[in-house]
Amino acid sequence: MLINWQALKKHKKETPLLIIDLIVLFLIVLNLSWLLIDSILMNTGFGILFAKYFPHLFHGYKTHYHPELPVYDAVFTIFLLCELALRWALAVYKKTYHRWFFYPFIHWYDVIACLPSLQFLRLFRFVAVVYRMHQLEILVLGKRIIETSQKYYGIVIEEISDRIVLNVLDGVQKELQANNPVAKQLRETVLVPQKEVITHWLANRISALTDTAYHQHEVELENYLHKVTYEAIRHNKEWLSIKKRLPFVGGLIESELNSIVGSLVNSIAAHILHDLSQPNNAALHDLADAAFETFTLSDAEMDKAIEQIAIEAIDIIKAQVAVQQWKLDELKEKNENLA
Repeated sequence: MLINWQALKKHKKETPLLIIDLIVLFLIVLNLSWLLIDSILMNTGFGILFAKYFPHLFHGYKTHYHPELPVYDAVFTIFLLCELALRWALAVYKKTYHRWFFYPFIHWYDVIACLPSLQFLRLFRFVAVVYRMHQLEILVLGKRIIETSQKYYGIVIEEISDRIVLNVLDGVQKELQANNPVAKQLRETVLVPQKEVITHWLANRISALTDTAYHQHEVELENYLHKVTYEAIRHNKEWLSIKKRLPFVGGLIESELNSIVGSLVNSIAAHILHDLSQPNNAALHDLADAAFETFTLSDAEMDKAIEQIAIEAIDIIKAQVAVQQWKLDELKEKNENLA
């Protein structure tokens, strides 16, 4: 990793902040290296072996350097807090973001780098700064380093975001399972205020579906109505009595009657469907309004069913979120290399 000083000169306006970034990178490496070495020497078997074979070095470190580590770490943390406050103030002054409080959320890696007892999270700040400087061509990185850094950065971000999402979904499920009136709240706060919009949409959808269905099945409907009319006349007791009294012309009259009544019924049905297919039909609007009222009536079994559907839907989402996409990407890459 090399520093391109010529590229640094190209960004004259940001040079002071970029120099601070370089100092932060150096201090983060120094801080984390010291913390790692201290942890290995004081908390692992390697430290025990080191104390056994190099007692003077171990005793000197333990006596003179180990007690000073918290002090230097606290000083570095104060430096990071001051740097965070400086950058935040500059962002507010330059109106970089829409609101003054957006900065810590957008630059979350700057914030977590200042958290006590979580110094390892400073790696996020390190990676973010290195990546930004690489984009500005100030730091020259090897292709392999970039690919590896992006890969593991993506893995860490995915794991953290997945844990957050799963915790949120678990909380939602617990709320649903605690017999909270979720279905009632959905009706009263979500559906009812939108009643007019929903009923208007539903009425127009029924109208459009009626028009489409009629034109697609017009012939079938006509044949069906003729058939129903024929069967109704043929089995009508009054007509059978009249037909017996007209032995010679009864069949002819029945045929004409079937034709007339069938056409009449088909014409009436066509007019009804045509009227129903008109947009903003008042009758359909009343029907949709009644359907909405029926749908939003409180019903214990339906409320329980809605909550159970929501719980099971969240289970499906959780299963999908829990899939470690980075492992699938690695497997896909491995299969492609083998191929």
